[in-house]
Amino acid sequence: MSLIASTRAPRRAPRTRPEVPQRGTRLPRLGVDPLTEAFASREPLMPWRDKRPVARAEVARLWRQLEDARRGRGKRLAYVHVPFCANHCLFCGFYRNKYRPEDSARYTRAVIDEVRRDADTQRVGRAPIHALYLGGGTPTALETPDLVRLIEALREALPLAGDCELTLEGRILHFDDEKVDACLDAGINRISIGVQSFDTQVRRQQGRRASGPQAERFIADLIERDRAAVVIDLMYGLPDQDESVWARDIETALALGPDGLDAYCLALFPGTPLYQAVAKGKVEPPASLAEQGRRYAAVSERLADAGWHQVSNSHWARTTRERNLYNLLIKSGAETLAFGSGAGGSLGRYSYSVDPDLQAYLMAGNEGRKPLSGMLEADSLQPLRDWVAGSLETARLDMGELRRRWPRMEAMASQLDGLVRHWESAGLAHCRNGVVRLTTAGRFWSTNLIAGFNRQLVADGPAPGEPGSEANIDGIQPK
Repeated sequence: MSLIASTRAPRRAPRTRPEVPQRGTRLPRLGVDPLTEAFASREPLMPWRDKRPVARAEVARLWRQLEDARRGRGKRLAYVHVPFCANHCLFCGFYRNKYRPEDSARYTRAVIDEVRRDADTQRVGRAPIHALYLGGGTPTALETPDLVRLIEALREALPLAGDCELTLEGRILHFDDEKVDACLDAGINRISIGVQSFDTQVRRQQGRRASGPQAERFIADLIERDRAAVVIDLMYGLPDQDESVWARDIETALALGPDGLDAYCLALFPGTPLYQAVAKGKVEPPASLAEQGRRYAAVSERLADAGWHQVSNSHWARTTRERNLYNLLIKSGAETLAFGSGAGGSLGRYSYSVDPDLQAYLMAGNEGRKPLSGMLEADSLQPLRDWVAGSLETARLDMGELRRRWPRMEAMASQLDGLVRHWESAGLAHCRNGVVRLTTAGRFWSTNLIAGFNRQLVADGPAPGEPGSEANIDGIQPK
């Protein structure tokens, strides 16, 4: 039947070439431990994959057309980027600008001007936004009056839904009591704090200035206010974060009792200070791939035992207050409005980036134009890819629903059946009555499974825009 119907570990010798994610095969290995050996590396899902660049000369004209067009179907998001940090943490690949207090007011003015210009357009201003995320960088680095002014302007200019999730991403440094209370008063209802680890040595090595006990006190004070969902971001696989440190990080988070918890695997990319430090032997190498898998299994098992609900592959909720709406929707391809230097968004089948160069961004704003640095166009199969990615992010893929949504995929039934059976044989999934559910190992390797599904489309599926493909999926017309 068709499925489509705390003693530290000894210091290890430094690697001269740190391990980095690689593009791999679509099929996992068989006959090995699925949690630690299913693939040779974890594969990141890059947002530009399977998309083609729009000619630079066409970007401004196309943007004007998109602004005047009616929005697509589904819930919408908004993302605001604040590209400043007090320092460059070793693990981070997003650092752009060192924060200076004199930059706060002018940057805030520029973003508010950008939001207000866009809000006057049909595409941006006439349909509800269900989740708004202020990320970075470090949004909480802004001076308190400027940050409050930005939040209030966003609420005033954008058509936020009545139950809109308003997330402020923050860092303990520069986020004092006055600023916390002012942001809550301005309407923030979700605060996500990048803790990474509560171990002082691990934190200091990665560039986090607050000690572990200081981080605990800060989180406890946030939770005690009981005015917003509080989310802790932890990271596993960091240098010096052995199994005992990771276990203590989990127990500390559980004892604090936040509304939500993220557990992200360290991704070591060339260009980051951590990659360079490991390559030069200055820092102990991060956890191996097998160790990362075991760390993921440890947090999954412990949170399940504590009664937490796993919302997505990397996120857990303790209370009903925590929805994780922005992260779930964006991974499903939801239309996203983007504001601020370095932000990225999407309208219909086009994705776009706001200029990451701060001076170029400010200059474009002074000239009254959207400061775009580029656009990409997706093919007609992108909504299918997004739907599959969003489904597997929650560890569940209904093959019958896939057939109902995209009936022309029936031609690929045998190939997709074979792919799912291979996942089952590898210990990464179970399938019953046409519904695929990922195991803990499958959740750990979920990005590899999504990438493998996408490659199956390319290898065996109908060419985008040709007979047999979904040329009008979700009302998006191919060019």
